[in-house]
Amino acid sequence: MWLEMGMAVLLLLTLAQSFVLFHVWRQSRQLQQQIGALWQGVVHAGTDVPTSMLVTALGRVERQLGQIGQQAPQVRQSYELAQQLARDGVDIEQLIARCGLSRDEARLVLQMHPVHS
Repeated sequence: MWLEMGMAVLLLLTLAQSFVLFHVWRQSRQLQQQIGALWQGVVHAGTDVPTSMLVTALGRVERQLGQIGQQAPQVRQSYELAQQLARDGVDIEQLIARCGLSRDEARLVLQMHPVHS
């Protein structure tokens, strides 16, 4: 019985480690692709490096805006509610509880949307 339990634990640990390694591998592939794209932009830009960096950054912003637009309405509504509550003067704990934000997100919302006077 103990042998079977030990084998099951080892199997679970192996599966967890495999999942973590796969996740890290996938992230490293994405990072390599981003670095390759940036490098290609620098190589093709010649002496115009700042312009190519701006174009790359603009592309990233456009992709992120597209992702935000595709978010579920509940997520957008949660941030809209958080912004309104921040303007109304709620504290950080209320933002976390009512909107499901992390502490850092709530702090940022409070900084970006000061209380209406």
